[in-house]
Amino acid sequence: MNPPTTDHAAPRQRLSSDQRQREIVANVLALARERGPDAITTQAIADRIGVTQGAIFRHFPDKEAIWLAVFGWVRESLGTVLATAIEQPGSPLARIEAAFLAHVAFIAANPGVPRVLFHELQYPGDSPVRAEVRAMVSGYRERLALLFAEAKVAGELAADLDSALAPVLFIGAVQGLVIESALAGDESGMMKRARRMFPLLLDGYRGRSQR
Repeated sequence: MNPPTTDHAAPRQRLSSDQRQREIVANVLALARERGPDAITTQAIADRIGVTQGAIFRHFPDKEAIWLAVFGWVRESLGTVLATAIEQPGSPLARIEAAFLAHVAFIAANPGVPRVLFHELQYPGDSPVRAEVRAMVSGYRERLALLFAEAKVAGELAADLDSALAPVLFIGAVQGLVIESALAGDESGMMKRARRMFPLLLDGYRGRSQR
């Protein structure tokens, strides 16, 4: 699920508050891809959209509210992507693969997402934004853990596989692809590498007894 268009060269039109908020979120993610989260000021957002800084604050009371909206969108959108993947017909293991590829496709389409996520997690302490990130990651891991448990019951994975830790490896593999793509400055090859990587993940999940 992609955020709304960020074409700020188009003529401005009157949008509802919800539409404008979504536009702001989309441009924050675009800016995160282009210059990094540290350089995202409310003035930079306003300049990109083509409005005054005051117009930004008519839709969000402060910058923290903007970040909350950004992570709220990520949580909802990635949740939808995962739900679509795991609700497909097929075995639990096939749906785990579908979820992995869907997650990578989402990141490839929205490269600003991991940048804002890593940026937020590098700071100590707690905040409403960090709580939103924690809830997002926790919910995602829980849904994956249930899928791994299904694969164990179906006999596709070893009965002693740790269903709580398996999602950590899953998410870590996605993060590895993100870092590799960031170093290369190109997300276009992420899906090809993801398809090559999943059999390696599967080999690890199955364990020595099933190789």
